[in-house]
Amino acid sequence: MFNFIKSFKKTIIGILSILISIELLGLDENFSLKNIKPFELNSVEGKIYKNADLWGKNGTALIFFSNHCKVSQKFQKSISTISNIWIKHGFKLLVFSPNFEKAILPDELAYTDVGDSFEEMKKRARRENYKFPYIYDGKKQIITKSLDVKITPSAYLFNKFGKLTYYGRLGNHDNPNELKSSELNQAIQRIYNKNYIYSRTKVYGTSVKFEEDMKLVEKVRNRYAQESIYINYGDEKKLNFYLKQKTKYPRFFYIWSVYDNKIQTRENLINISTNYKIFRKRGLKVYTICICEEGEKEIAYEMLKKSQLSALNFYCSSRGISELSKLRSSTGFKTTPFCRVLSGDGKFDYGTNGMIDKSSLKDSFLRILSK
Repeated sequence: MFNFIKSFKKTIIGILSILISIELLGLDENFSLKNIKPFELNSVEGKIYKNADLWGKNGTALIFFSNHCKVSQKFQKSISTISNIWIKHGFKLLVFSPNFEKAILPDELAYTDVGDSFEEMKKRARRENYKFPYIYDGKKQIITKSLDVKITPSAYLFNKFGKLTYYGRLGNHDNPNELKSSELNQAIQRIYNKNYIYSRTKVYGTSVKFEEDMKLVEKVRNRYAQESIYINYGDEKKLNFYLKQKTKYPRFFYIWSVYDNKIQTRENLINISTNYKIFRKRGLKVYTICICEEGEKEIAYEMLKKSQLSALNFYCSSRGISELSKLRSSTGFKTTPFCRVLSGDGKFDYGTNGMIDKSSLKDSFLRILSK
């Protein structure tokens, strides 16, 4: 029975972390913008939006994106492009980020360089040059709950009287640049021609996270804390095998010593552990190699355990890293620690001596996995 429950929990976690398709239920054509509870929400451009800002001359399109959702990312450029046409036709366009960002699981961040916090929304909007208001609804989720938003990306279209006429997908996620032929754009054209027929479609994307989902996050954190940590002896032959292995996935090597700066070591190991939990389901392999004697193995083990780093961890003498030493960056210290990301064909990517930059390391993994 215990094994069944354990397996069931893992299955549920797996289901929640993948892209899902769902037919939206609950709202019908009688729903109005007037049904949305009072709110004051910040946007990335610094403006505070209120209920009065929801109304457009000919209609309103409310779209829900999330930074970490790879389907939302597919549509961000096409929405920026076509939004100019909608605005010229008298339609108000507002894009909301609905997620309670602390409830996002680590492996759900495996397709994004930023999460869903307000500051990270600003980063995404600046980099992608968003042409639309990008509004944060992740704290109280007033609009998200008023519209019963379950999936990103999704769209809710209202006519000039505030009545809901369409909700569902933005367009075909396999061809996101063809928004002119999408159901959403067709619905906008119908409203412009004063045809207020109501329609809805299935949506495909990532589930919205709510504060109550923190219960699942805590369970996952507890599972991480219970994962077994090992450190085994790695002779030169074994380490060189992992170094020269051919694979389509990125590999990360971290060579360190128990005599390195303790604060730096702790920060680096936590950084590595965090990224490993994010990307391991996408195939990332992580190898840590500690240069130490047999009697110092327990010190290294305790450091790895405190960092919850359940990767492939080895210890060896300094003589065993002759090939690994070639991964060291040409700049910086010539001793430990040093690290390197390798693409599947063995090409060098991010690497540094000393402190690892968290953003640079994550960008490196994303870059290789996106090829």
